[in-house]
Amino acid sequence: KSGARGIGPKTLNKLARALNVDELELMKVDIPPRPGPDSQKIPVISWVQAGSFKELSDIWPAGVSGEGEPVQSAKKVSSGAFALRVDGDSMAPRYLPGDVIVVDPAVACDNGSPCVCVLNGEAVFILFRETEEAIILEPLNGKYPEIVIRKERSVDFRVVGKVVDLIANI
Repeated sequence: KSGARGIGPKTLNKLARALNVDELELMKVDIPPRPGPDSQKIPVISWVQAGSFKELSDIWPAGVSGEGEPVQSAKKVSSGAFALRVDGDSMAPRYLPGDVIVVDPAVACDNGSPCVCVLNGEAVFILFRETEEAIILEPLNGKYPEIVIRKERSVDFRVVGKVVDLIANI
């Protein structure tokens, strides 16, 4: 025997209450695959605020790592992919402070995708949605408001890239 055992309903309930999330939400957590021999090393070049825009602290040149060792990703990514450390809890419970996200600028952000965006020189990690009239940036944590950017407004907005992998800070 390995000594491992499953989590019982009482423990699941206590954990859900302690984390202030629904029990079903806890059971939805995906366990990322372990990096294998084909995994790629991705540079962690900076940090990004989850849910609210913050001024860019660094220009993100490819291959420059100021946030520790590169991370390994089992996902296939383009040569321009980079990683960012998450700051803030507005993308909780899926993405937590200290987690590392892998961003691929070569992958389009479709509706509902977690993306890194820049508005007037400030960056944010958030869910991206687009309608005919507006771009809607939505945090996962219901404590935070969505950000609506009307298309008729003249703003400097761009999507940096889609979040394609998560390396949890365990």
